[in-house]
Amino acid sequence: MEKFIDENKQRLVEITQEIIRIPSVEDNPTEGAPFGENVKNALLLALQISKDLGFRTVNIDNIVGYAEFGEGKDVISVLGHLDVVPEGTGWTYPPYGAEIHDGKIYGRGAIDDKGPTMAALFGAYTLKETGAKLSKRIRIVFGTNEETGWKCMAHFKNVVHDPLIGFTPDAEFPLINREKGILNVTLRSDFNSKNEEVKITGGNRPNMVPDYAKAEFNDEVYLKDLEEGVEVKGTIVEAHGKSAHGALPEQGVNAIVKLSNAIVDVVKHPEVKKVLEFIVKHVGTDVYGGLMGIANVDSLSGKLTMNLGVIEINESSGILTFNIRYPISDNFERIIYGFNKVAEVYGLKVSEYRNQNPLYVKEDSELVKILLNVFEKTTGRKGYTLSIGGGTYARAMDLGVAFGPTFEEMEKVEHMANEYIAIDHLVNLAKIYGNALYELAK
Repeated sequence: MEKFIDENKQRLVEITQEIIRIPSVEDNPTEGAPFGENVKNALLLALQISKDLGFRTVNIDNIVGYAEFGEGKDVISVLGHLDVVPEGTGWTYPPYGAEIHDGKIYGRGAIDDKGPTMAALFGAYTLKETGAKLSKRIRIVFGTNEETGWKCMAHFKNVVHDPLIGFTPDAEFPLINREKGILNVTLRSDFNSKNEEVKITGGNRPNMVPDYAKAEFNDEVYLKDLEEGVEVKGTIVEAHGKSAHGALPEQGVNAIVKLSNAIVDVVKHPEVKKVLEFIVKHVGTDVYGGLMGIANVDSLSGKLTMNLGVIEINESSGILTFNIRYPISDNFERIIYGFNKVAEVYGLKVSEYRNQNPLYVKEDSELVKILLNVFEKTTGRKGYTLSIGGGTYARAMDLGVAFGPTFEEMEKVEHMANEYIAIDHLVNLAKIYGNALYELAK
């Protein structure tokens, strides 16, 4: 298997570049493209690549699709996703150029999750081409709505009724069997008086630490003792931070918080000022929810984390959207209550929320034992289980875990500028996933 992958690695590189070049950020739906044209085109390309590699392919309403080979009643599935978060700013290389520099393919989605998904496809392709004897079918599922709602997986499960058993290549090695709960909370303040003083915007998604926020005043503004990364340009104040995955807010610098700190004392509109005071006093640089009164921790999954991902303050309202990752032993009702208790003092209240319950697959599961054994044999490293704050498709499976694609010592580049995957690592992933699929499906 390893020899076949090494001899054909250029094809793996090429299909990975092809899929990265499509800017598959969710957009407004059009006829036949429920998540936008670019997301649909990424799905169509993945299915065409699979067909060219000799797989049977199925497209389910341009929402989700899969490639499959083999025979048998049972199915082993790999769930990857082709949608990506917005590219943000600060790129050295074009975010959808898929350019190769110093042995790395650069582009949004390179490591999250287009590259690993292509590696899993190529691992399956290797089994097919080398005549591996299997008792189960192997299926590579291409999700298209992982970053923004998982509607693709809900639709898949409504249409395809085979049990979903396997893994997703969308976290880190050795193996993730514990995932924190994920809660998006929107706080809203409807103003009693019209706000004509300032318009404030920042952030793209709740699950990204915002690297840019802006306040547009109706008159020139003068600020003293500005924090690094905050600029005044006449009537506009801009704040620059550092983007990071919403599950790892400690790795980022929140531009919304920076902006709030800079302008809170000069804003006169009372209700806008209240919203900014709430951010300064109860969000701040505390990413663990202590200032909000919602902090929690357990031994299975670690600390609760909190990210203020989006702000929008206009003439009539102020809206803040948070992404919270809470421990396996916690519950989201406690957190909603905590938010409301603090926010109401500032004229804010929870207007909507979306919750995904935690995941826990026990260490003595056959799936866990097989994958850890493959990991140890293929890499020569010690296998063990981990917990993450990220949410993966493993939650959508009847029995599933997250398996790769990164090692602990690797630079964390998902959701960041200059995202990349090293070609050597891409090839190594194909070998790991090929071996894993063989052991699960033999």
